[in-house]
Amino acid sequence: MPQRVIDTHIHLWDPDRLAYPWLSAGFDELPGRYLPRDFQRDAADVNLIATVHVQAEIDHDLDPVLETEWLDELADAHETPTAIIGYADLRDPALGDVLARHARSPRFRGIRQEAWFDPKSRRADIPRVNLLDDISWARGLRMLAEQGLVFELLVWPSQLEQAASILREIPELVVVLEHTGLPYAAPSVADWSHALAGFFGAVPSARLKISALGLSDPTWKPATINPLINVALEAGGPDRCVLASNYPVERPNMRYGQIWDAFAHALEDLNQVERDAVFATNAAAIYGLSVPI
Repeated sequence: MPQRVIDTHIHLWDPDRLAYPWLSAGFDELPGRYLPRDFQRDAADVNLIATVHVQAEIDHDLDPVLETEWLDELADAHETPTAIIGYADLRDPALGDVLARHARSPRFRGIRQEAWFDPKSRRADIPRVNLLDDISWARGLRMLAEQGLVFELLVWPSQLEQAASILREIPELVVVLEHTGLPYAAPSVADWSHALAGFFGAVPSARLKISALGLSDPTWKPATINPLINVALEAGGPDRCVLASNYPVERPNMRYGQIWDAFAHALEDLNQVERDAVFATNAAAIYGLSVPI
């Protein structure tokens, strides 16, 4: 039987239903609309048993629960996605209400608020301020922990030490570091490796999502990608790592099945228990997925 896969990071969008300001900022190579049928066609050759949809950066002026409600409609009709990571501003005084309304969805599992930042940013999905400096943001993390929700963390490698200092004080919060910790954004692979090892050593509740490696090499050459995966696996260990396609953001670079072939090649030295863990079992535990493992 082919390796069973849980894809922990997909996106769906429909500009006729919701607004996505980032899509108009130089992403012309991406599909203008991407719905479950599109994803299912792309993923037809992979033994996919579940998917996790991560918020697709709808306009932050909109009620973030609108995206979760829309995704529920899609999942009811098309069985995709299996689980939902929504958006909320953790600094919002009304955060409790937002989470309660997200939680009306049986698929809702947690929150992502992108925390990578650039003071000169013109992109809607990159904040201009460092959220990690804001004590109200940390209070929001504690609220997620109290409700048993997952937090998806997207930060630059240079922010990992500061993130660890916050998260080690909230040991009950399961946090998933996205996109392999963005190795392309570090001064060197050695700097990224050191930051990653320090973060996972300091935050036992952290998990690592190996994904978005096309940012480091759009061609996904094994000579580039495999060493990054090996470093990631060493930092997190097979019991703390999950895999993701980041589709359709990776679609201009790689066909869906090619991404999973690349993962399989890079992880061929793992034993079957470890492979099952990284490809599916860990994700099922993190996101509370009732799937055949």
